[in-house]
Formats: sequence, C-alpha cells, structure tokens
Amino acid sequence: MASQKKPTVRIELTEEQRKKIRQATGKDAAAIEFSAEELEDRIAPSSFNPDADLA
Repeated sequence: MASQKKPTVRIELTEEQRKKIRQATGKDAAAIEFSAEELEDRIAPSSFNPDADLA
C-alpha cells in the first residue's frame, strides 16, 4: 500500500522575517513549511488559552 503524501503549505519569508529568525535562533531560514493540518492548528487552535504567548 502506497503512503499518501500530505499536502504542504510553503510560506516564503521576507528579508525582515529572515533577520528576526536569525537573531532569535542563530539559523537562516528562507521559508517555513506546514502540513495543512499543522497550519490549521496554528490558525484556528482547538482551544483558547488567553495566557498563551502569541509573539
């Protein structure tokens, strides 16, 4: 049985976003990729936590 590849969403980062990631992590990133499920969880989490750090 062949495994199905989940669709992914790729978001290209701006130079400013790349700089922020480099400053925060010390790593370079040109884009971020999420599965459709991961992206949905980030956009519309199943529970609301008002104390969550959104930054």
